[in-house]
Amino acid sequence: MDSTLKTFILVTGGHGFIGGHVVKTLTNQGHRVRIADIAPQSHQPLICNADICVGNLCDPAFCSQVVRDVHTVLHFAATMGGMGAIHAANDFIIYQENHTMTLNLLKACKDAGVKKFLWASSACVYPETFQDGSTSDVSLKESDARGKGPPTPQGLYGLQKLHIEDVLHQFSNTLDIRIARFHNIYGPGGSWFGGKEKAPAALLRKAFAAKLAGVSPIELEIWGDGKQRRSFCYIDDAVDAIILLLQSSCTDPVNIGSEESVTINELADIAVRCAQLDTEHVCYNHLSDKPVGVQARNSNNDFVKRVLNWSPKFSLEQGMHCTGEWIRAEIEKVLVQDDTAGRIQALGRFQRSDVVMLSEEAITFAILLPITSRGSNDPNDCLENLKQFARSIILTTQDDLNRLGQRFRYRVYLAIDEDDFFLLGPGDIAQNQAELVLQSLGIPDVTSLICDEPRGAVCNLWRICARRLGKMGAITLH
Repeated sequence: MDSTLKTFILVTGGHGFIGGHVVKTLTNQGHRVRIADIAPQSHQPLICNADICVGNLCDPAFCSQVVRDVHTVLHFAATMGGMGAIHAANDFIIYQENHTMTLNLLKACKDAGVKKFLWASSACVYPETFQDGSTSDVSLKESDARGKGPPTPQGLYGLQKLHIEDVLHQFSNTLDIRIARFHNIYGPGGSWFGGKEKAPAALLRKAFAAKLAGVSPIELEIWGDGKQRRSFCYIDDAVDAIILLLQSSCTDPVNIGSEESVTINELADIAVRCAQLDTEHVCYNHLSDKPVGVQARNSNNDFVKRVLNWSPKFSLEQGMHCTGEWIRAEIEKVLVQDDTAGRIQALGRFQRSDVVMLSEEAITFAILLPITSRGSNDPNDCLENLKQFARSIILTTQDDLNRLGQRFRYRVYLAIDEDDFFLLGPGDIAQNQAELVLQSLGIPDVTSLICDEPRGAVCNLWRICARRLGKMGAITLH
């Protein structure tokens, strides 16, 4: 992409971190930019003079809509995050959603005649076998991603990135491909709390929250033993590399990262200095039960220096300082909304990191179902009726439950009289026949509420269910 030739560019994930910074640069250069994002607005005030399309790239029709008349596509949208998000428990959701949206987008690009496509790949494509067990730097060059045997990248997140690199080669006759392998990009505007943030933001948040709390001594939480080695690339440097890659003729994967490797303990030391904490009153609380990733990873920049003449300008200390000032301001925005008790609670929460379970982020619909074996000639009638109900629920919800990128689920709450021994069994709730029927038909998420209400008090049963759900924040379907 020649910066003197103004281009119509689609940026997926343009309301996100890297995408948002790239959009700002491209619009400042005079390019016409369209943003495609599932979020209706940016978390950072960086967007200017861009068309905005809100939707889900897992929907092929949305992909066809957003690529119309576009010359270049920069694909940053992904289900991702730091180790709090891309751990093994989320593997299948991450792979399925990211692969589906990317294949949809590529097909739409091919059909619409898009000329150029940039893929945001990751350092996670590199084999874990190279990076485990080492206490020294592991310098990863682009050719290291392909070993002799089956690929062993970091989880299904890394495998999906590697698979799409292979898919892109199949499109190379019709699309001008660019592949950027990002190594831990950080800076202002990135995720800084909630479990999807990376180590620099997490440690800076904890350090500044401890500073604002004014409590001493301070235990700074670190996942793992802190000896893991990483390099981190500041966002401004990463954007410069992206623009150079677009302007180049390079179609091979390119590392975009820093060669300045540190341990996580050393990264925490920098965060402590940025927050101006008294180091004598800070100790590190290493948590061994949290996801930590590989032992050592560092970017080898020989190739990117040669083909793009690019090297990072920001030192890690400089980038951490800039990022820390932004995070401090974001924390203070949250605190100004709280009273004293809320402030204390927020500062305590900011000193801990979360593990994100993507399956639990699904919108849960609750189905409230009072059931009784009484009132018919044969108590088995209620189970036959329950089977018909279950089949109807499965049939009418399967399309929404299988819609990728939009996570929905439902939970059935059964209200059963405590003396309905036909349904509950002789004093053993494990023999609950109603639950067994639902589970046998493929509805595993069932909760029984055992009720002690007068006969015929159905409204009371609804109230019991509603009170239970009110404590859980579920959306109810009757």
